[in-house]
Order: sequence, then C-alpha cells, then structure tokens
Amino acid sequence: MTLPPWLLWWLFGAVGGVALLAVLTTFNIVASPLALAALVVLAVRSPERAAFGGGALIPTGLWFLYELRGAVERCAEFDRVSRPNGGCSIYGVNEQAIAMGFYVAVGVGLTAYAAIRRRRSGASAGTSAVGPERQ
Repeated sequence: MTLPPWLLWWLFGAVGGVALLAVLTTFNIVASPLALAALVVLAVRSPERAAFGGGALIPTGLWFLYELRGAVERCAEFDRVSRPNGGCSIYGVNEQAIAMGFYVAVGVGLTAYAAIRRRRSGASAGTSAVGPERQ
C-alpha cells in the first residue's frame, strides 16, 4: 500500500513542525531562527505546500492549546494555595484560545485543500484510482 503524496508531505510537515517546536522551546535562541528558516524553505519548495503547512500547523496549534489550558490550571492552583497573601491572574485567555483555534483551523483547511485538490486534479486529467483512462 502506498500513501498519496499529499499525505506523505503532511506527515513530513507534522514532524518538521514538532521538531521546530522542540527547538524553540528547549534549545538556545541562536538555533531557533535557523530551524524556522529551514522549515520555511521546505514549505516554499515542496510540491505539496498546503499539505506540508497543514501538517506543521495542526500539531503545534494543538500543543499551544494544551499549554494554555495547563497554564490556566496552574494559575488557578497557585491562586487557591496562596490566599490571602498572593494570587495569580491570567488575562486574555479567551482571545488566546480563539487565536490558537484559528491557527488549528487554518491547518485543517490546508490539509483538506491538499486532499481535495489532489483528487480533483487526478479526476480532471482523466485518471482514476486504478490508472489513466484508455481511449
């Protein structure tokens, strides 16, 4: 069984996005622009740009949402245990969650576009899942 090219590029984008996220969150600041530049060059040069970009956006966006939820929970716990002497407040959580939701939605849209575009181009060229039509 062979995977369609767009799916391979999506998986490659997901691995690249997660790797870039790991570099950005764990390594020094010098490596971050280099890793980002490498990912951008791959996205621009890939034949399946939409699939690559969707693959990079979905897992990183979900990680951002997960971390936002964790930050809110940690703040609430700190607020509970530090009363009456201190506290914790996070502002703009709804706006951040909406922005991150749009980030993930763009990734889903790019992925859907890549999958549908590949099917349409194959159908319009007279090809099917089995092979080209014979005349």
